[in-house]
Amino acid sequence: MGLCAFMTLLVSCSKISEADRIIYVPPVEHDDIDVDYDVPVAPVAQRVLIEEHTGQLCVNCPDATRMIEQFQETYGSRVVPVAIHSAELGVMEPQGLGTELGNRYYQHWNITGKPNGLINRLSDGTSVVLNRTIWPAALKYAIEMTTPLDVRVKFRVSDADASKAIIDVKVLCTQEGASKSGKLQVWVTEDTIVGIQDDLEKGRINDYVHHHVLRATVNGDWGEDVSVSGFGDTKEFHYTLDLKSDWKKENLSIVAFVYSDERVEQVVRKKIKQ
Repeated sequence: MGLCAFMTLLVSCSKISEADRIIYVPPVEHDDIDVDYDVPVAPVAQRVLIEEHTGQLCVNCPDATRMIEQFQETYGSRVVPVAIHSAELGVMEPQGLGTELGNRYYQHWNITGKPNGLINRLSDGTSVVLNRTIWPAALKYAIEMTTPLDVRVKFRVSDADASKAIIDVKVLCTQEGASKSGKLQVWVTEDTIVGIQDDLEKGRINDYVHHHVLRATVNGDWGEDVSVSGFGDTKEFHYTLDLKSDWKKENLSIVAFVYSDERVEQVVRKKIKQ
């Protein structure tokens, strides 16, 4: 059953209550956000990337953010959100959180209006850009999928130069006889950024706390090729990142994911180690 058929079923079946559309799925032991880089290869559960296109002048965007927080309470580290700010209903850097990178993603996906989001880049039959009213159904479908991939990250401040960080990424095949080809994308995000935010009910909030804000890409707008085949097959990637002076190091994370033409195959988030 595809995402479109799954959501049609949820909408059309009167016996399914709203509360039943998201169920608790316990995370597996080595699916934690702080999974060690070098633990043995083993199957892991599907994690889900939520690309939240948002803006500081978007009065409905805080409601979408609260919805994502509920997802995180339900699914824990299996939900990996990234808040992508751009010029539309936003404030561009350095005054605000909007970036040219965010603009390029907003334009690439032909997004019109905010909030909007991508849930593991799954399509509803017409677009991968999904209105927040169907996020719960899309997330439930995405998180119940299976994947033969694991992605692991090490992220730390350089011992030689405190203005730089070292990033190691490992993509592993966890299933005998499986193979996957796609793109590895590596992003930098920052939590706990205090700034303005417009809210439909509260008006202008001057001390709103923004989380998982996309700051930069480490390996280009669309990443780089990766392919693994057979249990234990592993590809490693190594990067050096210049840390900008306005980033708070202790609040930085790396979000690394592998995507194909069909969907995000696997994603992980790793906080920096200082």
